[in-house]
Parts: sequence; structure tokens; C-alpha cells
Amino acid sequence: MAARTSRRHPQGRSWLKSVPWGSVNEQVRTQQRNRELYAPTVSVYRWWARRPHALIGALLDAAIASAPRKNLQIGDPFSGGGTVAIEAARRGLPTYAQDLHPWATLGLATALDGTDPGQLERAATKLLRELEPVRRSLYGSACSKHGKNSELIHVYWVSVTRCPECREDVFLYPYPLVSLTSRTPGEQIGLFGCSACGAVTRSSLDAQGRRCSDCGRCIRNADFRLTPNRVATCRHCNHKFHAFRSGQAMRRQTVLVYRRCQCDGRTVDHFDYPAAADLRLSRLRPSMVPAALKESIPAGLETAVLRRAGFRQWRDLYPARQLKAILAAIAAAHRLRVSAKVRRRLLTAICGLSESAGLVSRWDRYYPKNFELLSNHRFAPTGFGCETNPFAAKGRGTLVRRLRASVIAARWVRDEFPESVRTHMASSVRRMRPTQGRGRIVTGSSERQFVPRQAFDLVLTDPPYFAAVHYAELGELFFVWAKSARLVHWKSKVAAQREAVPNRTRGTGPRDYQRILSRVFREIRRALKPDGRLILTFQNREPLAWSALGRALRSAGFGIHALAVARAENDADHSKRDVCCFTKDLVLECRPTQVNKEPRLVHRAHDDQDRELFAAGAALADVVRGKHGDFLEGLNARFKQSLGSQKRIIAGGSRA
Repeated sequence: MAARTSRRHPQGRSWLKSVPWGSVNEQVRTQQRNRELYAPTVSVYRWWARRPHALIGALLDAAIASAPRKNLQIGDPFSGGGTVAIEAARRGLPTYAQDLHPWATLGLATALDGTDPGQLERAATKLLRELEPVRRSLYGSACSKHGKNSELIHVYWVSVTRCPECREDVFLYPYPLVSLTSRTPGEQIGLFGCSACGAVTRSSLDAQGRRCSDCGRCIRNADFRLTPNRVATCRHCNHKFHAFRSGQAMRRQTVLVYRRCQCDGRTVDHFDYPAAADLRLSRLRPSMVPAALKESIPAGLETAVLRRAGFRQWRDLYPARQLKAILAAIAAAHRLRVSAKVRRRLLTAICGLSESAGLVSRWDRYYPKNFELLSNHRFAPTGFGCETNPFAAKGRGTLVRRLRASVIAARWVRDEFPESVRTHMASSVRRMRPTQGRGRIVTGSSERQFVPRQAFDLVLTDPPYFAAVHYAELGELFFVWAKSARLVHWKSKVAAQREAVPNRTRGTGPRDYQRILSRVFREIRRALKPDGRLILTFQNREPLAWSALGRALRSAGFGIHALAVARAENDADHSKRDVCCFTKDLVLECRPTQVNKEPRLVHRAHDDQDRELFAAGAALADVVRGKHGDFLEGLNARFKQSLGSQKRIIAGGSRA
């Protein structure tokens, strides 16, 4: 009887039940450790908290197998990194993707624009050839050991401030060890910075009583602590002060370089002290700086650390030479005689160089390599920055690598995607106005979606995970560069107040988060077919986040039909190690009708994270059904039933 009822009412079946969860989780584990290999489009533009392509693809396949109709209409109102749109387009499904941030929709449209990879590769080669004189003039150098045939790969800058007590200079090395001298296993030689005079000393790692080679002072371990307070100790008078306090004057000084030298037919890479010519080039000033880069860095939770470190305008994040190089690349791309799509590809790659801002980007001292400014979803000035030569053949995030990645992504789209999808996505970008066609990418708040009633069979999305990532603040860096490159109109603005992220600087909190989600979910319900599904992923440590999500779903008239837990993060990532956090997501299957029964668990729990997320999902369903007005109350009840005294990731001390 149950089987006959399910056939009569296909909306009663769980679509999540069709997902092979075991194999999907293994695919996610593999792919998240090298995402560019399995989904090359992720390299086209930077975005944060992208959901795994293997998971999203499996959810779409399950929907295709379970839905009563074929050729499903797919919607994603929080498209961000574009995983849903990319995987839906890969399967030839009509897709509607919308996001508040113009950089996100621009990047997604670029990734799916159907550019001919051969044309792009030829244009990239020509662009690099055009920039060769700029490369030689800005980063060409002379090495005292290997002669004139040398190039600067990295230039290292240290922040310098004045001691408020004795008025002497203090060099803000965040730690004494600047870098090992190589990646050789068992390397025993390192470079150490002196906070008194700024000099870098080459020394053995196990040396006792290490002293600066310039001033002779002992190089101590605690002159500047890498903490939120950034407490520095003056080596001249031993006064302790907050180095990055608001209003503190700050300057930057070149203290070290990394060279690539050609000598006797071989390539030699090594650290060196900057020559007089290197210091002179570092003080170059670009003749014209676009107005967008002169905009003040706005006050915010993430941007506040930049302002405390003395940065006032976006251009301040870049050494003059690096800024001049990126602007020269933009000008060269506009001079090329190429199609509009190819030019947009080139300019998007060049804008990506902005995240290697030389005065803020980090350097891995134990495994010598540079990290992009936003690699950990945070602005994190440490006092020691690594300027990467944008045109170098070596180093992370260089233009050579970005262009190569864009060509690989274009080739992947050509080989993996139906031609009809590539054609329609190439011209589908709209800004806040209705469009017709097989699919669309729309910029603007999803509180209003430009689709007719009952348009979607499936809305597959991941709403912002409360205050975990402040997308508008982080994306502003790329946005000002997109305006500078004329990829978007120079008067364009981001409606940050409509972002579904609590941000006390903007005066928004959990109630605003819930209010915006409620409006978006009501729009989704309007656009969803009666037998359609809303499938979303979520996880957070904060009970207020779960409570707001549950109340938003309830206010929009959704019911939670089924739950699953899926692997979502790379658990080998250093930011996840030894940290109490989720590396999995709760997957919720919702229907546009109130559901009074317990949600169905479509697979068994295998570990503590599974059990906790299932308990959170059940408590969330209680909120949606009106059984508990308080999420934390329901969660504690679920914990008592299933988890006992297990240590919890979701905070238990605050009330929802």
C-alpha cells in the first residue's frame, strides 16, 4: 500500500534517498583536496565556502531520477561560487542563478561563457609577450653573486612604527624566524628578523643567543606577538604597546628579496638582500590610479584590521611597483584585438592578481611559499608582507598561472558541457531585471527573483552560514579592481545592507538575518512548483543561526521532509586542524507545505559529527513545526535522547 501511495504522490518520496551517500562522501574527500583538478572553473574567480561539486552533482542526479518530470528547472538564489549553476549546466539543465555581489555573478558568467580555449590561449600568450618589457623594467635585477641576468620573484616588506615612549623605530616582525632558506627536508638554516633595526640575519635554527648581524642585539622570540591585540615590545626602551592601534602611523620597508638567477645555463633561486636598484624600483609611483582604488576602505568587521594596520585606501595594500604592474596588465588587455568574451577572461584573471597584495599577503616560513591575502577567508595583516612579481613564472597566483587555469577551465567547459548551455550562458548576465531564455545569471538581492510563479522544480542552494563569512566585505577588494578594469560600471555599488549576514558594524544581527532569509524563502516558495523541492545545506556552531533558519523556513511555509549529512570541507586543511568545527554539512530537503511528521533520516550516522548534525536537524524541524519556539531547548532534548554527554560543536551556552 505504501509503495502504491508513493507512486500516486511522487512528492511524498524523499529525493535525498536516491543519493549514494557513502560513495559521494568519498568523492568529496578526494576532490576537496585538489578542487582545481576535478572542477577547473573554481580557479576562474575567488569566492568563499564553495560547496563540493561532487555533492551538488549527486543531489542534481538524485533530483533527475526522483522528480515526476524530466528537464528540471533549477534555481539557486545564493549562487556565490556557482557550484549549483556549473553542475546544472554541465547536465544541460535550465538554470537560474542569482547573487547579491556583482563579483560573484561576473565570475560565474565568465566561467560559463563558452570561450573558445584556443582563442583564449593565443590571447594569453600575446598578452604575456606584450608585458615582457614591463616585467623586465619593474622586476629585472642584478645579483651580486650571479650577475645581471636576475629577476625578483618575491619582495618582502616589514611594517615599521614609532615607539610612543622613546620615538624610536620598531620593526613589526610577527615572529623572529622570517623563513627557512629552502624547502629541502631537514633544512637547518633560517632567516631571522631584528625588531630593533629591521635587518635580516642568516643563522642556524638551533643557534643559542642569536644576534643581529647589523646592530648586534639579541633576536628575541616575543618582541611582537601575533595576536589580535598585536602587542609589540620596543627593543630600545622595553616599552610595550599595541602596534596596530587605530591612528598609529605606519610605513613599510623592503628588507629581503627572493631572486631567480640564470648562471652558466642553470637556474638558481635564492634569498638575497635588496640592492640599491631594487630599493629604488620599489619606490616607483604609477602615473594614474583609477578612482575605484582611491576609495576609502570601508569600516567593517573584516576591513577593520586593515584600517588598524594603517591602510586607508585600497591602493595602500600594494607596493607601488606591484600596483604599477597590475595596472599595466589591465591596459595591455584593453589594447589587444580580441573578442569581448576573451577580453573579459583576461581581465578577470588580472583582477585576481589583486589578492596577492604585497603589503598584506602572507609568507609560509616553514614551507617557503606565498599565500594570497584571502586564502583563509580573512584579511590578516601580520606586519610582514610578501610582494609577488605578478609576471613571474614561479609563485602562487601569478598571471601566468591564472591565465593557464582559465584556459584549462574553458577547455573543460567545452568538453563537458552541452553546446546549447554554453551558448545561452554566454549572454545571460542581467542586473535586477527580468529576462527570458533557457537560463539566467542575475545580480541583486534574492528577496526579489525574476521568474514567474511555479517556475522551478528544484531550488538547490546554501544560504550564508550566519556570520561565518562576510562576503560583501571580502569581495569589495575584487569589486574595486573589477571597476578599475571596466568589467563593471565605475558607479556600481554593492547593497551590503541586504546581505543575509549579521554584521554589527552595519547594525545588523540575528533578527535581520532571519528577516532576509524569510523574504528569500517566500520568493522561493512562490517560484517553486507544488511538488518541487527546496534542498539546502547548512552548518554552524551558533544556536542563533539554526533558530533563525528554522523560523525563516516556517514563516515561508516550508516543511522539512528529510535530512542527510554530507562531507563538505577538506579536513586536512590547516585551518581545520585541532579546531572545534564542522567539516560536514546538514542537507535539508524541504517541501512547500507544512510537514507535521518527523523528518526522515535517509542514512545512518557514522560518527559524532553525523549524530550532532542529525540532532540539530531534528531540533530545527521542531522549530519549523512549531513544536519548540527555542532551538536550543529542542537541541538539548535531542542530545539527551541520542548523544548523551558527548562533547558538542554547537555552542550550548546561549539561548536562541
